[in-house]
Amino acid sequence: MKDKNIYKKTLSWIFCLVFLISGPSLAEARLYIDITSPYLQKIPIAVPYLEVTPSTFENDLLGRKISKVLSDDLIFHGFFSVLDPASYGGRLGTDWSKFRLDYLVKGSMEKRGNSLTVELRLFDMSTGAMIQGRRYNGKVKDSRMIAHRFCDLIVMAITGKHGVSLSKITFVAKKDGLKEIYTSDFDGFNIRRETFDKGITISPRYSPNGRYIVYTSYRTGKPFLYVKDTKTGKIYKLTAYSGLNIAPAWHPDNQRLAVTLSKDGNPDIYIIDLKGRIKTRLTRGPGINVSPTWSPDGKRLAFVSDRSGSPQIYVMDIRTKSAKRITYSGTYNTDPQWSPHGDRIAYTGKNEGQFQVFSISPEGGSPIQLTCSGNNENPSWSPDGRQILFSSTRMGPEKALFVMYANGRGQRMLLRYSNGVGIANWGPNRL
Repeated sequence: MKDKNIYKKTLSWIFCLVFLISGPSLAEARLYIDITSPYLQKIPIAVPYLEVTPSTFENDLLGRKISKVLSDDLIFHGFFSVLDPASYGGRLGTDWSKFRLDYLVKGSMEKRGNSLTVELRLFDMSTGAMIQGRRYNGKVKDSRMIAHRFCDLIVMAITGKHGVSLSKITFVAKKDGLKEIYTSDFDGFNIRRETFDKGITISPRYSPNGRYIVYTSYRTGKPFLYVKDTKTGKIYKLTAYSGLNIAPAWHPDNQRLAVTLSKDGNPDIYIIDLKGRIKTRLTRGPGINVSPTWSPDGKRLAFVSDRSGSPQIYVMDIRTKSAKRITYSGTYNTDPQWSPHGDRIAYTGKNEGQFQVFSISPEGGSPIQLTCSGNNENPSWSPDGRQILFSSTRMGPEKALFVMYANGRGQRMLLRYSNGVGIANWGPNRL
């Protein structure tokens, strides 16, 4: 077992990764986990309270908060069962042989003024071996991110793939009559306002590398596309063609976008570069063509067109520009979003007078209805493809953000804000 020193700076906060310890059984511990399976056996894990130095009431609360955030992160992923601290008092020195556990997290925290050092280790209970370990140096304000980062290490160690705890979401929220763009962590905490256009902003979309947010704003009275650099805070105008400049969708290569423009009269889909220059025109009517979304390999594009008389979803081969209609159930289907796995497209469809979230194969076939209660719209996939974010009115007239597993199970509210939240996009992990 070897120790390695790793130092890393992140955008929102800075800390040192002082050591990494991984055993030879790490690869062997990785599991394929399908959280949509009805036979899923959740992985039992315990996250006791951190040992705190110096032990004061304030410091103990912070230590317990970090343990709680880590526990909540693990539960959020859908395939962990975290042992309730009340069943063992949260003590690290518990006799763990009394419980059926696969993994155990041991942690300690030292707080000096505003400085924080947190050490976390993951143990395989079948062998007693430590399979992951980190020491984080940061500030008190970084405590949630410390838990998020170690959660990602746990998920990576066990499944071989990143989870969602390092991702963010961007959404439109209405406050004081204005619709502006906000961001938050994947769990709905740390809400941050990103635009101050004092008007209407819509359709925010994270770039594949997570650095940029593209959106449509009516800040000048006309719908133009803008891009915000989340690292520098700089905002620049991307397109300002006559008519509509809407519905941006990043290409997986991070260098191009599919957008809807009506500069030639009919709303059609074009590919533009990062300077707003048109590279390719993909559709030429008839009807309205909007809401593009790329396949993960960038070879196909799903979009909405009313060329058949009602809004339906089509899939286009980019090379040939040939399009195939894939939705035939219902008379109003819109807002497709392609799964990161490439095997499903989530979309909004109207059913019995209300909007619901469905998923369908990119090849077509029978759709699966995922939501039932209230109006549910604007689906967006998690970066690991296991969950879907969406807006819903099930809690009242004002929309809130909800999340569910890819099969529609585990629906729970993520956040409510001011006078309603909607049109959300789940961004990539920021590793």
